[in-house]
Amino acid sequence: MNIKKIYVLLICVSFLNCGVAIADVNAVPQINSLRQDVDISAISGPEETFTLGSVLPAESNNPYKLELVLTTKGAAVTSASLRDYDNRNCKNPQPLKLLSAAHNANTLANVRLLLPEIGKAFPLNRLNWQSTGVNKNPDGSETITFYANILKDNSDLLKLTKTYTLKPGNYLLDCIVGVENLSGNEVKTSLDMLGPVGIVSEDDRTDARTAMAGFMNSQGVVETSKINIKKILKDFGGQALLFHENAEFKFIWASISDKYFVSIIRPVPTDEDNIYCDWLAEKYGVSFDPDAMVKGDEDIGVRFRTQTASIAPQRQISYKFQVYIGPKDRDLFNGVPLYKSLGFIKTIDFQACCGDIFSSLSFAILAAMNWLYQYIPNYGIVIIIFVFVVRVLLHPITKKSQVSMMKMSKLAPMAEEIKKKYADNKAEMQKQLGKLYKEQGMAPMLGCMPMLLQMPIWIALYSAIYAGIEFRGAAFLPFWITDLSSPDALFALPAAVEHIPLIGSFIGTSFNLLPIFLGISMFAQQKLMPSSAPSSNPQAAQQQKMMLWMMPVMMLMFLYRAPSGLNLYIMASTTAGVVEQYIIKKHIKEREAFEEAGLVPTTSKLGGKLKKKKPKPPIRFS
Repeated sequence: MNIKKIYVLLICVSFLNCGVAIADVNAVPQINSLRQDVDISAISGPEETFTLGSVLPAESNNPYKLELVLTTKGAAVTSASLRDYDNRNCKNPQPLKLLSAAHNANTLANVRLLLPEIGKAFPLNRLNWQSTGVNKNPDGSETITFYANILKDNSDLLKLTKTYTLKPGNYLLDCIVGVENLSGNEVKTSLDMLGPVGIVSEDDRTDARTAMAGFMNSQGVVETSKINIKKILKDFGGQALLFHENAEFKFIWASISDKYFVSIIRPVPTDEDNIYCDWLAEKYGVSFDPDAMVKGDEDIGVRFRTQTASIAPQRQISYKFQVYIGPKDRDLFNGVPLYKSLGFIKTIDFQACCGDIFSSLSFAILAAMNWLYQYIPNYGIVIIIFVFVVRVLLHPITKKSQVSMMKMSKLAPMAEEIKKKYADNKAEMQKQLGKLYKEQGMAPMLGCMPMLLQMPIWIALYSAIYAGIEFRGAAFLPFWITDLSSPDALFALPAAVEHIPLIGSFIGTSFNLLPIFLGISMFAQQKLMPSSAPSSNPQAAQQQKMMLWMMPVMMLMFLYRAPSGLNLYIMASTTAGVVEQYIIKKHIKEREAFEEAGLVPTTSKLGGKLKKKKPKPPIRFS
């Protein structure tokens, strides 16, 4: 189910423009002025793979959170796996492989060495760099260095080195690329290289993978620009320039992400006192689609090109990167000073309308639930408690709403007469209706107030469950609702069901029981709500009868494949609302029965001492 459909159902607002932009670009400019008399070559070593870190369980004294597999081909990372997160395969769970090769493109691969003075571009991603292997450092970190010698007419020209360092207990990978001039002349050069590529797709309903860039102004405010994988392919031909339309904001990082995980690459400035990188030229979001006819095989990544640098003889320049590979964890992003200062939290995309308003509410809901989880380690129970708290807070308004709606139903015949009498005079009609409602002490909008107040909570909660890493794989019951971030999937349906037109896209591959319970509880709630349509207006009565069935059916359709955590919240809230409505309705009817019998309670509570109702005099004298 598309999250945007929920927003259309719950509240009709437009998405706001955040003031960031993404421009269409062609491929990275090629060097056209080739000199045929110059030969650029390199010394190639054997193709080998190495491993940094480990995904062995933490209980086995493994201090690393990541396992990186590297290859000498392009001196790149072929895969990155997470120790503390699995692939959600209930039968055979394995550590989640977050990054993998994207159609022969690897993370942090150097794609080309550009030599503009002689019009040459050497393909570094096809070169087997050399390495002496992994070294264990005294501080517990692991390091590996790759190197390659570039020759010009069989003479030494440049030496490239690339060093990776992974520290224990950290999702951050350090990478330093060095370019040393071995010749006797100044050399001008730049590098094309890939950032993170090939992030896993976590959502089987929609492809939430995006490329994003972070920008910061002089006041330390971070804003982002982003583009999803489908838009890169459809509108930008596979490659899009990431930029900010306000020149005051300078580039600080780029990322690829999915719902729950992200890989962020930060080019480190040469001046430690400067937050902005001064050696990077262009930043692109790229998409890999080897076969446009096959859906689902696309991958996403980011690509960089450095500024052209002049390197004096026997001198070296270095480019340093820091790469975060891990979960979108609010506490982690706020708890690590580097992550907080760079605004990594901006990669948590709640996909909610109204920008920061709902994001702030979603973060507040997550914080409250995480606090409760410390005492009740079950997010399903936490959601139900959250329902109880919201219902208690809204009870006074809900009660007034019910009283108002029951009064509306009784005044419906009088309101209908006014509408008929002033059918040709809309202004007078509204005046007389307002007068009627005022005399009876009624506020027509009060009947909608509980729903209007809960709507932002629904949207924010949907967003929190949609993007909150806390709910990924969190179980409510051991035999049902075993993952609050996914549909409850009571049992699998035959594969043929998914291919049934219209029905297949709605049902998917599993039978979900929770949305059906939700539909039943919503029907019961609609049934208990007082009717405001007068018996003299059959058309209005028919419309209300249609709504009695339409709302539960629509909610069932839109929420059938929604996260079970959201369905659990709405169903619990609706069920609690049914009980609450029944009690309030019973209370009102008993009160009306006492009043009709000429008795009124001396207190607001039923069951208090009753006294005779004094009749009002037929005429009042002033």
